[in-house]
Amino acid sequence: MNNLTAISEKLAEEIEKHLVENQVTISLSEIERTSRKLLQEIGRQAIAKVTQKQETPYPEQVMCEKGHKMSYQRMRTATLHTVCGTCQVKRRYYLCPSCHTGRVPLDERLRLRPNGHSAELEKLMAMTGVQLPYGKGSDLFKALMLLEVSEPSLSKATLKVGELVREQEAKSQKNSLNEAYLLQTKRENRTPLRLYGTIDAAKVQIREEEGHQWRDLKLGAWFTARGKPPNNPDGAWKIQAEQIHYYADIAPAKRFGELLWGSGVDHLAHLAQELIFLGDGADWIWNLVAQHFPKAIQILDWFHASEHLMPVAQAVFSTTDEQVAWVSMMKQLMWDGKTNLLIAHCHQLEANSDANVIGTTAAYFENHKDRMRYDYFRNQGYQIGSGTIESAAKQIGLMRMKVPGASWNFENACKVAKARAAYLSDGWQSLPLAL
Repeated sequence: MNNLTAISEKLAEEIEKHLVENQVTISLSEIERTSRKLLQEIGRQAIAKVTQKQETPYPEQVMCEKGHKMSYQRMRTATLHTVCGTCQVKRRYYLCPSCHTGRVPLDERLRLRPNGHSAELEKLMAMTGVQLPYGKGSDLFKALMLLEVSEPSLSKATLKVGELVREQEAKSQKNSLNEAYLLQTKRENRTPLRLYGTIDAAKVQIREEEGHQWRDLKLGAWFTARGKPPNNPDGAWKIQAEQIHYYADIAPAKRFGELLWGSGVDHLAHLAQELIFLGDGADWIWNLVAQHFPKAIQILDWFHASEHLMPVAQAVFSTTDEQVAWVSMMKQLMWDGKTNLLIAHCHQLEANSDANVIGTTAAYFENHKDRMRYDYFRNQGYQIGSGTIESAAKQIGLMRMKVPGASWNFENACKVAKARAAYLSDGWQSLPLAL
């Protein structure tokens, strides 16, 4: 600690000296800016010195992959782009006279990337790239890190993470089809008591040969939850989703189903004592759930179901008060699980109106009435609203993928969506990013 105090005192002297020499008006902002620049330079030099010290003082015996003894050639200089800036180190270079292959042991030991971004810097770049469009991300990165990184570099780092996620998913999908692996997971893991799954989709603009097309970015999530729904349909919702894992892809429903099953096995969904799926009225969602998790409890998202009421009221009633009163009464019926009575009310209105929305809504409720047993679901303590996946659709589909003017190459869109889904899931820890 005494050493750090001495260093800080010396740094303070340097800061004051720098402020005086540059004849700036001293303010806290100027002190902060000067401190950051000097600390960054100290870090840059320290990284270079510490890294250089890891090199052996004398040539060592090095073997090639085929077991041949390699000859020491010379010291090679490498440029390293680190979180504190660019520095250079010298490393011993060895050459195999038989294979004519070269090795730099220091690079291997420290995982150096000569002339490239360090793993730690690349991770920070990718974290920026999943949050912001690359242009704005580059500007923010410079402001925060005092380092200039190009838009292509941010893109490359972000896409690399997306590819790592894709590789991880492919491994999970392969394991999920292995009976021995499934038996092993059953033996070695505790069965989850209650697990939730939810699926949705958002539109993303993709550049294709025939022009820009809107494609479905399919999103899924696994999570647990605390709390219960309110006592009435208009009460305050206090349910909190926890241990959320998101996954995403731009793929046909069948292929997304493979991702659904693979990620489900990763989270022991196939072993859960209670598996509850929430979703909107899209047939492809419930078809996938029935195919891969036929024993799951299916719940039509409360908020999606409720949204179908107001268009009916607006088609029939002329005043806002009448519309609100009817919707409130129907929501109470839904809340109490009286779906057949709700449908009957819709048919009653349909008999005296030409509006197609009434019949369409009645059919919608009829098709999903087994998923609308909200009284039973609430009594069991189940979550009945899919806010978790709505949040994912907003944070992945809207906030990152549907920024103004954005259109995506198909592959890049998939990778960025996967990288952002993993980031929102705190899933980057399992990826080989910075070692």
